[in-house]
Amino acid sequence: MKKTTKKLFAMFLAASMAASFAIPAQAEEAKKFKIGVSNAYMGNDWRQLMIKCLEVAAEKDAYKDRVELTIVNSENTAEAQASAIDAMVEQDYDAIIIDASSASALIPAVWRAMDKGIVVGSFDSVIDEDGVYTVQTDFIAMVEAWATYLCEKCGDGAKIAVDTGMPGSTNGNTIYEAAIAVFNEHNMDIVAEFASQYADGICQEQLASVLAANPDLAGIFSQAYVESCYAALTNAGMDLIPVAAFDTNLGMITALDNDMEAIIGNNCPGLGVICMDNVLRVLEGEEVEEDTFVTPGIFVTEKDKDVNVGVLPSTVIERGVNCWDDVADGMDWPAFPDDFTTISFDISEISDYAVN
Repeated sequence: MKKTTKKLFAMFLAASMAASFAIPAQAEEAKKFKIGVSNAYMGNDWRQLMIKCLEVAAEKDAYKDRVELTIVNSENTAEAQASAIDAMVEQDYDAIIIDASSASALIPAVWRAMDKGIVVGSFDSVIDEDGVYTVQTDFIAMVEAWATYLCEKCGDGAKIAVDTGMPGSTNGNTIYEAAIAVFNEHNMDIVAEFASQYADGICQEQLASVLAANPDLAGIFSQAYVESCYAALTNAGMDLIPVAAFDTNLGMITALDNDMEAIIGNNCPGLGVICMDNVLRVLEGEEVEEDTFVTPGIFVTEKDKDVNVGVLPSTVIERGVNCWDDVADGMDWPAFPDDFTTISFDISEISDYAVN
């Protein structure tokens, strides 16, 4: 499907759906749409939590009579995920939403789905293709906050290490490039790069090598977690240094308990639910923006409201408010941005997310 056909496709789909279900009125109200979720990675807590959010949401009153949800977790390769998407196409799903293993390699499978009249959404690691309804965290804003904080804490020209994330990941590349732009403005000395793959153990292992070669490191920009950086620093016998990282419950607690200078970004695990909501509204004939950018939460240990995190507001980390001693280490809270009000979760509804 060519880029120039995006709006025409969306208009045609909305019109055809409205025509199909306008008569009788009771039939429209009773229509339950078959929506499939294609996920290609379960190797960290965030993906497991994302799946849990979808499972819980599908049983909420707002969706249970409108959505029949099926979740398919495939191997983390484009080939395996494309096969899973093709299988859904053959099973006549009304919509498919995708957390992509590859932003480019899945495009032919997406075209095949859209050619069959299936609404396609993509979230988290998105497929930026015309006709696909995307939902993603505004990583540019988040990373500018992280990098601004780190530059201020370490000082212009300081030695830092930068995490490139997951090789081949759209998000990882976006985050890395946005960070480098800010660091270049402040002449930061990037003495090492490493790939955490968003995993605690890999991050610690990679950082151990970085710290051994750079004992005078001033700060860490990580696409993993605060606890990963803390463990690497303490295992190396080094003083704690400023850290920018993604949100986990344990990372919040670690930052508090050790008085770390840390900035933590929240990539809401409810992104899949927001994507499901968008494609559902398209199926029901509503006009929906094709690209949705979710404002990330920014958390800091400092109670000083003047701490520099760029244009985004920051929230102070507090026990019992945004982190808990009795909640799973990998919990990423909040599940939704403030402006998503269709449903909400209590922390207890999604805290048992771990896959056995």
